[in-house]
Amino acid sequence: MQPLTQIDRDAWRFINSVGILTVAVDGMLNAMSAEWCAPISLKPPLIGVFVGAERFTRELIERATAFGVSLLADDQAWIGRVCGRHSGRELDKIAQFNLPLEPALHISAPLIAGAAAQFECRVLDRRVYGSHMLVVGEPLRAVGNPDKRALAYSRGRFYRLGEEIELP
Repeated sequence: MQPLTQIDRDAWRFINSVGILTVAVDGMLNAMSAEWCAPISLKPPLIGVFVGAERFTRELIERATAFGVSLLADDQAWIGRVCGRHSGRELDKIAQFNLPLEPALHISAPLIAGAAAQFECRVLDRRVYGSHMLVVGEPLRAVGNPDKRALAYSRGRFYRLGEEIELP
């Protein structure tokens, strides 16, 4: 059996959080929506973020020693949209859209203020898998906001998580 070369969009039903990857290198700062961002280990804690070859952020993350990840809250979908639809090559998204930022404590890149969770990560590894580079980060600081609900994303749309399903 041959492996698939393309996956049918109707099969692509993954549900993801919406992470904003922030990176600062050589005086350049960018924020990118990272749909493919997830924990990859609990012990030690590690976070993986995939960055496409065509992304402006790819040029920065290849040289970065650290990065930030802000998991957007359900009232911040607009940030996910503007950071995903616009390239840092063409405009300064942070200034153009007045993104709410706050300084990080351990890295040079800022974080999204009001996010459901924030991670300041040291780059541990980078590896290319097909069309994307997996950047593995070791969190130096992780903060969650118990008053915020994480934003969900699937197939081009944003969602608020609904009711919990009770199991017997």
